[in-house]
Amino acid sequence: MAQVGIAHSASLHDTGAIRDAVRRAIDLVCDLRDIVRPGQTVVLKPNVFAPRPAPTTTDPRVVVAVGELCREAGARQVVIAEGRSISTARYRKGASTTRGCFEATGMAQAVSEAGFEIVYLEEDEFREVDIPGGQVLCKASVPKTILEADVFINMPVMKIHSLTLVTLAIKNLHGIVSDYDKLYKHCYRELALARKLSDILRIRRVDLNVMDALLGQEADHATDGRPVEMGLVLASRDAVAMDAIAGLVMGIDPAEVDTTRLAAEAGLGEADPERIEVLGESVEAVKRPFERPDVELSEAKFPGLRLHAGDYCLSCAYYIRRGLDRLRQEGLLDEGHPLAIVVGKDPDVPDDLSCPVAILGDCALESSSAKPLRDRLLLRGKLNTVYACPPMEFRIRAADMLD
Repeated sequence: MAQVGIAHSASLHDTGAIRDAVRRAIDLVCDLRDIVRPGQTVVLKPNVFAPRPAPTTTDPRVVVAVGELCREAGARQVVIAEGRSISTARYRKGASTTRGCFEATGMAQAVSEAGFEIVYLEEDEFREVDIPGGQVLCKASVPKTILEADVFINMPVMKIHSLTLVTLAIKNLHGIVSDYDKLYKHCYRELALARKLSDILRIRRVDLNVMDALLGQEADHATDGRPVEMGLVLASRDAVAMDAIAGLVMGIDPAEVDTTRLAAEAGLGEADPERIEVLGESVEAVKRPFERPDVELSEAKFPGLRLHAGDYCLSCAYYIRRGLDRLRQEGLLDEGHPLAIVVGKDPDVPDDLSCPVAILGDCALESSSAKPLRDRLLLRGKLNTVYACPPMEFRIRAADMLD
């Protein structure tokens, strides 16, 4: 049976207590000396997708604790390797690199003081690899640091995700491919993103997964998420099993999570809770249902919104909803400041619209029903568009687009 260990930390603030919890969680599922042999290079892959501290990103204290245990087991070199998200790379001003994200979160200082090496993956040498059995991603460019690691340890956070419902061990591996591969099929039509993430599991075997669940994050995975005090560390050699059990702790059935279900169906791990041995703390003892993401687009929720929607998928819903949230927070969307949004395939669009208009996403921009409006606005110099699938830019730069 697959195994998942759950350990409780006596304190969220005491570094020693956190280190003890990390050790207990790992000891529950393996002897680390069976994984890390003397003289080997160990690569730890945390979640530092954006310049925001824990729990949006992995707590540096958990990363340092795992690194120290690996060194204690005989590792010659401990490397902390990560690649920021494509949204961060393109749209987050001031910290658009992994280097900037590590500085902003305190990760750079913590792991440097511990004597570990850092590799910012977008600066690494990439190698193209085949992915046998891949459904969406059949080839990928992967940093050599990941491919050449003797031991590879995956270190996610316990978080809700507005596209994949959760972002745990499987989703955390999105950071090990090139920016091109991150952007490729980053949409939810026909479950493309979830299928791609399960394909990434095939690139190389994860030797150990250690999850930072000291603080979880509910409602959203980014700026609108809220911390949840859990005080936990989870460990497993099976990323799929870890996601299944972590999901249950969050009040989410594994069958609801596309990444967990698809990876299990592909034979990449175990998702059936009855076939997973939970060691240490029980799920029932630590369970705390997380609030799920709200990505509804509706005029009722946003006075001033004029929504003209065709068939759109979850990825458009998420990026547009977060952009609308931002506009409302900044006082730029209400009945006195209306905004028409055209989204989805074959939207029903009026002949003319008097308020500002944003046509968002490839489906809308390529639809014949939106073409007359698009052409009129283009001729008037009043066309606001995001040609992309999904329209990531609107989430972060909605106000700039209106200006």
